[in-house]
Amino acid sequence: MLRSLIALAATLFLTTIAAAQEAAPDVAELKRLLAWFLDGASRNDVAVHERFWAEELVYTRSAGVRTNKAEILADVRKGADPAEPPTAYSAEDVSVQQYGDIAIVAFRLVGKAGGDSPETLNFLNTGTFLKRNGEWRAIAWQATRMALAPAQDAPVNLTPGATARPGLAEEIRQADAEFFRAFFDTCDIDTVRRYIADDFEMIHDKGGIVATSGAQLVEETVDKCKRQAEGTDFLSTRKLVPDTLKVYPIQQDGAIATGSHTFYAVKAGEPDRLTETGQFTTFWKQVDGQWKMMRALSYDHVLAK
Repeated sequence: MLRSLIALAATLFLTTIAAAQEAAPDVAELKRLLAWFLDGASRNDVAVHERFWAEELVYTRSAGVRTNKAEILADVRKGADPAEPPTAYSAEDVSVQQYGDIAIVAFRLVGKAGGDSPETLNFLNTGTFLKRNGEWRAIAWQATRMALAPAQDAPVNLTPGATARPGLAEEIRQADAEFFRAFFDTCDIDTVRRYIADDFEMIHDKGGIVATSGAQLVEETVDKCKRQAEGTDFLSTRKLVPDTLKVYPIQQDGAIATGSHTFYAVKAGEPDRLTETGQFTTFWKQVDGQWKMMRALSYDHVLAK
């Protein structure tokens, strides 16, 4: 009994395979035809298109536009756009369903564009073929561009900002006060030089980039002090507006300071006279234990009324 059942099962299995092969006898031929066509399409071969498409073709492009054989041939005859890199087409995941002289061929079209920035395009294509006079031709075609795979969520790995060490704000406040006192009040050139980096740069709303090195600022300080001593320029002083100085730590021994300051004309025997207000942002860096101003932004100057 068992032997009979095994024999029956084997017979049914072989019969099923034979029926499937008989139902789609032109699978290999259709796959060869598709490969031949894609090779020709990669070369813009007009003759290949002429042979492959039926006269009554209805083609729905991936962009949602209907076209026909005549329009396809007209586009192919124009030739490829020289500005566009060549694209080689191939078929993956090909399946064929044959119903007598009608066959449906579904596959994934892979287009590999050349050029400096290669790109791979994937489309889901379905072609309906009709066999006439022993020759298969595509009578209907549907192309749909495959959706891009969703991007994998990248892990969020962020580096925290710098943390101010104890005493940093007070050190910057002291450096700020000593530099501006030396520049405006005492004309202490050595102190100005001590607090300015060699590659110092200053941007000023009145003059743009007004200094591109520490040596230039020192030289301008010397000239300013000389004109004041000769009476050509008026004496002036700068005062930090209380509670406006903010200090933000920067990695590798740096700090950014922002604040508001006011400027006054100084004349012996008279109260200091307000001349203007402004904002500042300075970048300080500690070099061998000495704070040095690397960059300075001076802006939003408003003259006193």
